[in-house]
Amino acid sequence: MVKVDWFMRFRALLHSFKEYAWEPSDEEIASSVGLDVSKIRRFDLNTSPYTPTHWLKKLASELESVAVNRYPDTSYHDLRKELSKYLGVGEDCFVVANGGDEAFDIISKAFLDAGSEVVISSPSYSMFRIVSELMGAKVVYVRRREGFADDVDGLLKAVNNRTRLIFLCNPNNPTGNAVERSDLLRILNECDVGVVVDEAYQEYGGESFVKLTEKYSNLMVVRTFSKAFGLAGARLGYIVACEETTTLLNKVRPPNSVDVITLKLAEFALEDVEWVRLKVRETLAERDRLISEISKLRGVKVYPSVANFFLIELVERDRDEVYTEMLKRGFVLRRLDDPALRRCLRISVGLPEDNDALLETLREVL
Repeated sequence: MVKVDWFMRFRALLHSFKEYAWEPSDEEIASSVGLDVSKIRRFDLNTSPYTPTHWLKKLASELESVAVNRYPDTSYHDLRKELSKYLGVGEDCFVVANGGDEAFDIISKAFLDAGSEVVISSPSYSMFRIVSELMGAKVVYVRRREGFADDVDGLLKAVNNRTRLIFLCNPNNPTGNAVERSDLLRILNECDVGVVVDEAYQEYGGESFVKLTEKYSNLMVVRTFSKAFGLAGARLGYIVACEETTTLLNKVRPPNSVDVITLKLAEFALEDVEWVRLKVRETLAERDRLISEISKLRGVKVYPSVANFFLIELVERDRDEVYTEMLKRGFVLRRLDDPALRRCLRISVGLPEDNDALLETLREVL
C-alpha cells in the first residue's frame, strides 16, 4: 500500500480556506501591548455592555433543580412557547440553535451543495460566506449602493437557476443601516429562492420582518440572545420561518446543541423583556452621544446607524495607524478588511464611563 500524507484526506478547500477572523482575548491583547488586562476596553465585539447579574443570581438559586445529568428537551418546547409570545408567531415556526452562527450553518446544510450559489449583499457579516463555501457553494457578492443600502436590482440580477439563497442583514453588520421593507418585499415577490435575514441586532433598531414569514414561505429570519439580551456567552439563537420550512430545517438541526443552563437563562430573559428594552434605550442614547461627539472631530466621517455600533471613516489619517494608537492605550476597535471599508473602524457602544474614556482618547489620538 502506497503511503499518502494523511492531511490530504482533509477536504481540499480547507487548505486555502479563509476562516473567520477570531477576536483575540483580553489577555492576548494586553500581552501584545504591554498593559495590565484590567486596562483593556473592548469596543470591537458588538455585544451588550450590561451583564444581566439578576438573572445569574436567580440561576444560582435554582441550580440544584436543573437536571444537568440529562439531555435537554430536544424539541425545546418551553422555549418555543415563550418565543411565540415574544414575537407573535406560532410555536412551530422556530428552529432553536446554539447561537445565530449555528442557525446559519443549519440553513446552509439544508440548502447548499457543490454547484449551488448564494447571493450576499456586501459588505456584510462574514459568516454568510463561511457557511456557504464550506458546503461547496459559490458566493456571489453584490456591492451595496452609496450609503450602504442594498442594491435590489443587483441582487435580483445575480439570481440564476443555481442560486439557492440570498443573505441580508437587518440591521447590517458592519454598516449599521436597516433593510428597507419595500426592498425585502420586492426580493421576496420577484425570486423563488430562500431569503435569509439576519436580525441579530434588530432589538436595537429597524423593522423586524418576523411576521412576514407567515406570508412568505421562502423567508427565514435568524435572531439571537447574544446582543440586546446580553447572553453572548451562553450561545442561543433561533430561526423563524413558516412551519413547512422549519420542519425541513429541523431535520438538519443537532438534537441537543443548546444546554439546560442556557435554556434556563433564556427563560429568565423572556420573563424580563422590559429590562432588556430599558438597556436598549440606554445603549441607543449612548450611541447617539458618541456619534454626536465623534462627528465633531477633524477628519472623521461618522455613518448613521440604527444598531448598537457604528462606522467611522478616517478621511485624513491612516486607519491602521489610528487603530494601533488606540490599541496601545487599551482601546480595541474593529478593523474591517472589505475594500469599501479600508478607511473605516467599527465602534461598539459601551458603558457610559467607558464611552467617556473612548472619546477622551480619540481626541488625543486624532
